[in-house]
Amino acid sequence: MKRHLVSIALLLAAAGLFAQDITLSRPPAKIGTDLLDAIRQRTAARAFVAHDVPLADLSVIVWAGNGLKDTPDAVSGASKAGATIPVSGDVNYINLYVLTAKGAWRFVPAKNLLQQVSSQDVRSSITPENIPTAALMVLFTADSTKAPPFMKNMPALFHDVANGSASYGAQNIGLVAGSLHMGAIVMYNLKPDAIASALKLPKEELPLCLTQVGYTR
Repeated sequence: MKRHLVSIALLLAAAGLFAQDITLSRPPAKIGTDLLDAIRQRTAARAFVAHDVPLADLSVIVWAGNGLKDTPDAVSGASKAGATIPVSGDVNYINLYVLTAKGAWRFVPAKNLLQQVSSQDVRSSITPENIPTAALMVLFTADSTKAPPFMKNMPALFHDVANGSASYGAQNIGLVAGSLHMGAIVMYNLKPDAIASALKLPKEELPLCLTQVGYTR
C-alpha cells in the first residue's frame, strides 16, 4: 500500500512539474564534472531518448542559460548579482523561454521562476526543425527597449550583438547538458511571427536562436 501511495505521489509531482508557473531550485555549487571533461562530453545531438527532465536538471540548465550568480565586487568584496552570460552594456536584454510538450514558460531570473505563457505545445509551429523527443527547447530573445544607448538607432548591430550574447547562454547549456548526460543542438531556423504569436511577445522583443536539449542515453 505504501509503495502504491509513493508511486501516485511521484506521478502527481511529475505532472505538476510543467503545470502553470514553476519555481526552480537553486543550482548546486558543483555537479561533479571538470570543465575539460564537460567540453569532452558536450554532444551536438539530433536524436534523443524521450524522457522528461527532472526539476533539478531543468533548474541548472535554465540558470546556466541566463541566470543570476553571486559575484564579489572587486573593490568592496560585497556580493552582487551578475548574469551567467556577458552582455554589452549594464542591462541584460536577453530573455530565455523554455518550451516542452506541456507548454511554454518565460524565465524570470530575479525570482528564479518559470512563468507560464502557454499551455500548448508550440514547438513545431516556431521551427521546422523541432525534435519531438527532446526533453525541452530553450529559446533566446532580445528586448530591444533595453539596448545600450549607442545601439538604440542601430537595430542591425543590436541584433548581431544580442545573438552573440545569446550564444554564450547556448554554450553554457551545452556544457551543462554534457555533464548531465544530455545532448544539445543550437538552431537558427526560426519562424519569428509564429514565435511572437505563440509566446505573446511584444513587437520590441526579437527571437534570436534556440537550443534543443535531450537525453542521449
